[in-house]
Amino acid sequence: MSGKKATVTPIGKPLDSRYADEKGRLFFYDNAKFILIFLVILGHAISPFQTIGDGQSLFKFIWRIVNVLHMPCMIFISGFFAKKYIRPDGSINVQRPFTYMLYYFTAQLIIGAFEVFVIKDSICKSLLEPRASMWFLACLSWWYMLLPVIDKINPKVMFPIAVVVGLCIGYDIKMSNFMAISRMITHFPFFLLGYYITGDQIKGLFTKKAKLWALLIGALSIGSIVAVMFLFSESGPLNFSINGFITCDRSYHKIFNNKGVNPLLWFLPRLWFYLCAAGLCFSFLAFVPRRKMFFTKFGARTLAPYILHTLIYIAYKNEVGFNWSSFDWFKYEWFGWKNLFVLRLLIIPVVFIITVVLSLYPFYWPFEMLGKIKIKRLLKDSKTKN
Repeated sequence: MSGKKATVTPIGKPLDSRYADEKGRLFFYDNAKFILIFLVILGHAISPFQTIGDGQSLFKFIWRIVNVLHMPCMIFISGFFAKKYIRPDGSINVQRPFTYMLYYFTAQLIIGAFEVFVIKDSICKSLLEPRASMWFLACLSWWYMLLPVIDKINPKVMFPIAVVVGLCIGYDIKMSNFMAISRMITHFPFFLLGYYITGDQIKGLFTKKAKLWALLIGALSIGSIVAVMFLFSESGPLNFSINGFITCDRSYHKIFNNKGVNPLLWFLPRLWFYLCAAGLCFSFLAFVPRRKMFFTKFGARTLAPYILHTLIYIAYKNEVGFNWSSFDWFKYEWFGWKNLFVLRLLIIPVVFIITVVLSLYPFYWPFEMLGKIKIKRLLKDSKTKN
């Protein structure tokens, strides 16, 4: 190993220390998580540009690539690290779902207070209706609670069922945003895929053959996004937005209402989303750096930018709804530049800086302290297994 000191991975296999720290923490996953949280924030930053100003088609294209990739891939990685939830003796680590619920409700309170006292929004809020991106924390809580049952079912049976249910749930017009249950069901296949995949299979991504396949599959996935943008544009044969299938936050009925599309075909765009997201995730992970990078350490602190950037996003859009035309910040007219398109492209390095700053330890520290609250200390029975 070129004189490099070997370390040991959590599964007990020796690994070149260029790719892991002394405790066996792989740089690859922290690199992936940092890039993904950057893409989450970038997706929010450029979202208004889809309908305002010059370059709308370009920003729609970037937004769709970013949003097809970042959450499915982040969920996939979360599923991969959920393996330790169920211990070898069959007991479960109840601390994990408890911590996620704690993060969720704390974030809901912070965001709700920000909206009421800073944005001057209505004080009527529901803790059970996820604000902005907090649906992911709610989903993690659901998935961890389901795992003890799911783990007993053959993956060859469970995974197809999860995909079929994810496709069918879009037909339910009464599925509410209560604890993000609709998104939980829709994104569950990505969590399961990460849960079922092995570390050795992940290593297969690092081969030259995998990278060649990644280039091909990535090109096909991006090409399909271009095709979809044409088919579902105002000038295309089908005039409705595909964004609802990418965000997975609305029923098929809301998307296809009065569009004249056969209801039996409504599930097809979601099937496209599943395939395209899987393809982009594979392509992305195949090219994530394995070595320690200057941003690697920030990948272990993605919770802080994930939650805190939401406050910036809410202030950025200057209201709680989705009426993009009333936004002021990103019109940039106050900046004095005539070429607003170029100015909007500069949002990319700005978002990178925001991601790094919010990943600094002072911002992460409160969440670290919150994560140290142990459920066994709150239970009456001190003998409860944890």
